Amino acid sequence: MAVVTGKAQIVVSRKAQPLHPVTKKVADNLAGIDAIRLVKVIPGFLQASSEVVGPRRIPVTKPGHPSAIGVSLIVEEDREEIQFYEITSAIKGYGSRMVAAVLRALPKKWKAIVVMDWSDWFWKVMRRRHRRIVLM
Repeated sequence: MAVVTGKAQIVVSRKAQPLHPVTKKVADNLAGIDAIRLVKVIPGFLQASSEVVGPRRIPVTKPGHPSAIGVSLIVEEDREEIQFYEITSAIKGYGSRMVAAVLRALPKKWKAIVVMDWSDWFWKVMRRRHRRIVLM
């Protein structure tokens, strides 16, 4: 299923349907960011990016990519958690916009988790701005 919202297209695999309301809200919020072109949802995983690669249109989220703006999330609906798996932003400010978009979608009881922080500073700054982020 593909849904076009503004500029970004949201693609949901058949196995991920019906979408959990929180996952849908996260996808909608990320699709609302002007640089994002595609949001892709499969069971337990969501990716959003300004760029895609390959015939399967995989969103580019690899940290340090020279031109992409994107995020990959592990979504654990039964545990009420979202884990930031990868994030990249070639343009300053879009990383924090993606984090804010995800957090706005989460009910208060949900957790936002960062297991591996390779950024040296980004997640520490995000943690100061958003107290709900859990750094492991």
